[in-house]
Amino acid sequence: MTSADRPGHLVTAATLDARYLPDVMALVERCAAHDGFDAGADEGFVRARSYPVPPEIVLQTADLIWVVGDRVVGYAGTYGFGRDEIEVVAVVDPEWRRRGIGRALIDKAIGVGHRAEVSRVLLVVPRFSVGGHALAELVGAKRSHSEAAMVLRDVPPGGDELGMGLVAKIANISDVAVLGEIGSSAFGGSPEEASAISRSSIGAVGRTIFLISKNGEDVGMVSIAVDHGAASIAGFAVRPEHQGMGIGRAVLKWLVRRLHGDGIAPITIEVDVTNDRAAGLYRDCGFREDRIYDYLAVAIG
Repeated sequence: MTSADRPGHLVTAATLDARYLPDVMALVERCAAHDGFDAGADEGFVRARSYPVPPEIVLQTADLIWVVGDRVVGYAGTYGFGRDEIEVVAVVDPEWRRRGIGRALIDKAIGVGHRAEVSRVLLVVPRFSVGGHALAELVGAKRSHSEAAMVLRDVPPGGDELGMGLVAKIANISDVAVLGEIGSSAFGGSPEEASAISRSSIGAVGRTIFLISKNGEDVGMVSIAVDHGAASIAGFAVRPEHQGMGIGRAVLKWLVRRLHGDGIAPITIEVDVTNDRAAGLYRDCGFREDRIYDYLAVAIG
């Protein structure tokens, strides 16, 4: 299908404003109801797209909206974390699929990757999305890795204290360097890249990073994003030399008890499907696998 045959047109925005936010939200809900799963763009993700974009990731961020007449029938959102890659989630209205709209959105998202001068674009595709995988193959995407989204099912017992001599404080901008060191040591990449990720989260709407110390030494971190009563946990890291001591388990149990006590639900966390150690820890803290997303990479030449 040529662009001349494709119905509608593309609108590009830096954030979702009041004009398009309700329509994109409705589109996401229609797609999830039809497909039986969300495409990675759930209500919390879409709502967060209306918040200000941190300057560190502004070139990596775009909202791509496909409009036919006055109806929003397609959407793709790109986002980055200050690293050498961006991620993309996309949805197309079930009534408007197989008309080239998804391909046009992905091509434009890849263009955002070129603009941001990253080395690759990661398409986030639900494991059971046949159409999503077919489109990824069409643009030459290759499997990078897969992540399981886990949802808290059982709240672990315990009190309000961390124990083990651990202290959690809300991180501020002066903590960015140490957060970068912890993130880099646990996840790889450079401390500068990890610092950029933390910097983009500190002060962002609904986001909090806890810096964890033990006997005065900074040993770990965990980030949470809360939106309309739901929470996602990310950036959960313990310095390698302090792993295997029960610190991660103590922090995660404390955090989910705290969130649950505040009436926040659901609570989700993601883990690489090959990381049996982390998945086992999360299960021990009450999480269970809910869905799997495949990350398919398009190299930027």
